[in-house]
Amino acid sequence: MGNICRSPLAAIEAERAFAAADLSQWVQIDSAGTINSHSGRPADGRSIALAADVGLDLGAHRARQVQMSDFDDAELIVAMDQRNIGDLRARAPAHSWGRIRLLMSFADAPQGEVPDPYTGGRAEFEHSFDLIREGVAGLTKHLRHLHNHRSTPPE
Repeated sequence: MGNICRSPLAAIEAERAFAAADLSQWVQIDSAGTINSHSGRPADGRSIALAADVGLDLGAHRARQVQMSDFDDAELIVAMDQRNIGDLRARAPAHSWGRIRLLMSFADAPQGEVPDPYTGGRAEFEHSFDLIREGVAGLTKHLRHLHNHRSTPPE
């Protein structure tokens, strides 16, 4: 929601996963929140610490709110929970609704959500990050399939 906990972790994990899958040159990643309460701020310290523990660096992250241009620029907008899906669809032009998906839908959990750990402690952040990793792995597989399909010349 505020772009300081889950979404920065998801973005940095996606960068790592997409690089490992050789997708970096084909996919751009950005991270934004649905509320404006933390714009310009770094990621939550608990997200920064968790990322560092697994060799990821969130030091450059600065929170921002989703802009109308994001709906036109992005082929896919990934949200962590149904509340964010609703907030995004309330702002998005109708033609963009199909591009808005839950992250966990890529992990064969179509209605699954990544809980917001903001009011919790380390255990809640770790649980959310485990789900993020699962979702990003599924998203990576999905994008790899799309890329391979688009890259294969017709017979």
